[in-house]
Amino acid sequence: MVILYKKRGKICEKCEEKNACAGEHQGAIINAGEKLTGNPTEQRTNSPVLTGRKEKMKEEVLFGKYRVFKLLANGSGGEVFLTEHIVLGEQRVMKRLLKNRPFYAERRQEAHTLQQLQHAAIPRIFDIEEDDTACYIIEEYMGGETLYDFLTRQKCLPTSFISQYSIQLCEIIEYLHQNGILYLDVKPENILIREDKLSLIDFGGAIRKKECGGVVFGTPGYAAPEQYDGLAEERSDVYGIGCVLGVMLGEENKGRKELVKIQEKCVQNLPGRRYESVAAVKQALEKVAFGTQKKRKTKYEASFRSIGIVGVHEGAESGALCMMLAANLNEREKGRIACIDLSGQHIFGRLYENLFGKQKPIPEQFFLQGVCYVTEGNISTVGRYAQKEYKTILLHIGTRLDQYRDEFFRCDKRFALGNAFPWRLGEWEALSERLDGLNLRQGLTAVVSGGEKQLLPKRFCKVIELSFAGDVLLPDRKTEKVICRSR
Repeated sequence: MVILYKKRGKICEKCEEKNACAGEHQGAIINAGEKLTGNPTEQRTNSPVLTGRKEKMKEEVLFGKYRVFKLLANGSGGEVFLTEHIVLGEQRVMKRLLKNRPFYAERRQEAHTLQQLQHAAIPRIFDIEEDDTACYIIEEYMGGETLYDFLTRQKCLPTSFISQYSIQLCEIIEYLHQNGILYLDVKPENILIREDKLSLIDFGGAIRKKECGGVVFGTPGYAAPEQYDGLAEERSDVYGIGCVLGVMLGEENKGRKELVKIQEKCVQNLPGRRYESVAAVKQALEKVAFGTQKKRKTKYEASFRSIGIVGVHEGAESGALCMMLAANLNEREKGRIACIDLSGQHIFGRLYENLFGKQKPIPEQFFLQGVCYVTEGNISTVGRYAQKEYKTILLHIGTRLDQYRDEFFRCDKRFALGNAFPWRLGEWEALSERLDGLNLRQGLTAVVSGGEKQLLPKRFCKVIELSFAGDVLLPDRKTEKVICRSR
């Protein structure tokens, strides 16, 4: 992020000093409000990425409570460290803003901006410390990896993932706008992905709408053209969202015409030609996401289907049900069956150790009786295996329904497993209430592994009793009935 605009004088975009470098950085001096030369798209594609040094540092304790682990980033305004609160044992991010650096007051404003926000995808402010040389902003450590690193590793994303990630980004930016804040630095390096949920970091360039007209920060290639003139509005963030969408789309856009249209409208040079708000962008993306889901079901309904399995409570043996369903489907259809563990309980990993011993490292996938078991997955894993022409994909979600709610909803068949003893009825009732607004109950089969099924809430349309008396890896007639009755 660099200075794009200041009211008067000349600014060096590299050292950010006013008339200080005497032309040392050739081509870096820009007049106040003057646009940088070059194609923004080319700058976005070819510009170097500040990933930050990951080198280990000598541990030191600051302010008697924050142990510094490593340097995450080092920029023109200061440094960013990963620290641990000694008493609480929690990891936190510490930003050290040096007082002798240009625009110190503007950068310090990040703390006040974050202090007003309460959103799960935005880091919280825990503390602000100060000494003679710097101000220290202590923030929540969001974890995960940047979207930039994620895309570098994944290379190509399915259309449904691009839509969902873009919708999440819009929701975060829309929240900022509702609170009178313009972000103005939307780029992959400022977006974190953790368990397929996005979060937004680095609010050093954010400003309040009423404060626009002073110093404007941004990143060449992602900043809207008007930011170079010291002007910014909600549609400036629409431009940034369009740039990020373009990076996710990449060069291979076959079958993605609708997303390309949205991206092109977002990055129009004139604000009046873009979407009028982030909410309008989100609405357009949701239509694409729904259409992609519908087309996908139509395309694969004869050769591809997905089955989701959740556990109503801890210890519900949802992994066992997943294995039983896989064994029976494989026996009946002789097709390609894949089971992906999204539960975080390492069910298939433990299965591998029990079968092949603990001496061997647990692989990403292994085959057993013709079924492919994926030991630990996420949303991107589901996309990869869907493209491998598996006939049926079973998603073992376990008790992570809140995290994988959308994936569960998109499954062709859905099972919820649990006991129906009196002390478990509250958890069934809670599940019923969570599904009520999602139209999930109609296609859900409740599988009762103990207790009395008539005790379940009346809202469950299909209720089946099933016990795990035999070998879950072998086909049996009881599981056959479960599959037939869930149609």
